[in-house]
Amino acid sequence: MTQRARMLIAGGLSLALAACLVGCAATTTAGTSATATPQPTATATATPQATATPQPPCVQLVPGAAPFSGIAGAAGLSLPSGAYISSGAYSGGGTGQYNVTTYTACFHGAQSAINGPSGSTLSDLGAAGWSLNNLFPDPSGFAYLDYCSAPQNCVDKGGSGSPFTFISLDQYSTHTGGYTTFKIKVASIGAPSCLNDPQYYSGTPKYTLYYDGNGPGPSGNPWDHFQMPPATRVSVFQGGGTAGSTYVYYCSAGTQASVVAFLKASFTNTGWSISNATASGFSAKYGSSPTYEIDVNVQNPNNYYLRVFVPM
Repeated sequence: MTQRARMLIAGGLSLALAACLVGCAATTTAGTSATATPQPTATATATPQATATPQPPCVQLVPGAAPFSGIAGAAGLSLPSGAYISSGAYSGGGTGQYNVTTYTACFHGAQSAINGPSGSTLSDLGAAGWSLNNLFPDPSGFAYLDYCSAPQNCVDKGGSGSPFTFISLDQYSTHTGGYTTFKIKVASIGAPSCLNDPQYYSGTPKYTLYYDGNGPGPSGNPWDHFQMPPATRVSVFQGGGTAGSTYVYYCSAGTQASVVAFLKASFTNTGWSISNATASGFSAKYGSSPTYEIDVNVQNPNNYYLRVFVPM
């Protein structure tokens, strides 16, 4: 092969190689441009969950309890700082009966913070005008007052104000961590509807728990220490009796039937004997030589009388 032929063949190979390179480059470029751009992968992130706030110990001990801020009708009732109290549960409230609302309270501290001699709930009630009379409505009837006994403590307004209100502190329990729970009971009854006559009922109302006053014990003759019906107001008028007797007028909450039934039971519980009973009253006698006698006449609970005879 001549020198010239070899040069021609080499030149052709060079052209072919160059063409191949251009074509391959074009193919690579075209392939690259056709490939989809990679997209970022979405990663699921868990939402942080709030940590539940632990319930205060008193709410654990008394479910549903809320911070104490006072009780309606129990002015002057205070509890230790941070105390909790439940909603009220109702009982009683029938004709001529007290309505009793029961609460469960809780606080951090000892029982003495409630019924101790000083700096306590009980002493604060005394400073607010409540009397430690140890009386509270009997839960079996809600009309008759019964005596409280330790560790139950009871206070009332001593017959003043309208309506009557009684407070009981009772059923103390101690719990882990130095917490105390106990019951608060508040009993009340609406004021009676009295005869609209200023000759009988005028001025500041005078109420009485017993025939002989408001104290828990007899103020004179023990046979005169019988209970009057709930929410009994004393008339300012006394008189109208015949020789040897005096009429004392009252009005009480309830009906004719409830007032007569209450007084009959009250006289009997004090040792009086009952006779001549009717729907509107009865006669009651106590003792002999002398014999004490009282006639009860209840035509209407808004103004009725007890005729008190001179002992014979």
